[in-house]
Amino acid sequence: MYSKFDIGYYLEECRERLSRLCINLCSNRHDAEDLFQDTCLRAVKYFKKYNRDMDFEKWIFRICVNTYRTNLKRKNRYKTITFETTYEYDLFFSCIPENEHQHDERYRDLLIAVNKLPEKYRTILVMRYFNDYSEEETAKIIGIPKGTVKSRLSKAKKIIREVIECEECNDR
Repeated sequence: MYSKFDIGYYLEECRERLSRLCINLCSNRHDAEDLFQDTCLRAVKYFKKYNRDMDFEKWIFRICVNTYRTNLKRKNRYKTITFETTYEYDLFFSCIPENEHQHDERYRDLLIAVNKLPEKYRTILVMRYFNDYSEEETAKIIGIPKGTVKSRLSKAKKIIREVIECEECNDR
C-alpha cells in the first residue's frame, strides 16, 4: 500500500480522472495512453518539486495539458478527429468510461463536435465541462487569464452549436 509521501498514492487517487482527461484531449486511444504515460513520467520526475499545499490533481492536470500541448507542437499538427471505419468509431467511444450518456446518440454527436474544435478551444471545454473545473481553476491549470477562458468557452460553444445545427440540417 502507498503512503501519502509516495507518488504512487497520488497517482492512484487521480488515475481515473487523469485517464478521462487524456481520452478527452486526444483524438485516439493510443495517443491518450501515450499522454497518460508521459504525464505520469513527468510527475514522477518532478515530484520532488511538488508543493504538498497544492491540490495534486490540479498539479498533474497542468502537467498533462502542458504535455499535450508540447506533443502537439512537436508533431506540428492540429487535426480534428476522423473515423476511417465504424470499428474506429466504436473503439474511440469504448474508451470513454461508462456513464448514463454512453448510449445517447446526442452525447456521441456532442463528443464528435467537441473533437472537431481547434485545440485551444477543446482544451478549455474539456477542462471545464468534462472534468468539472471552474473557469478560475481552468485558467490556473492552463496558465491563461480567466477572461480568456470565458471567451474561449463562449467561442467553443458557438462553434459546437453551429456544427450540430449544420449536421441536423444535413440529416433532414
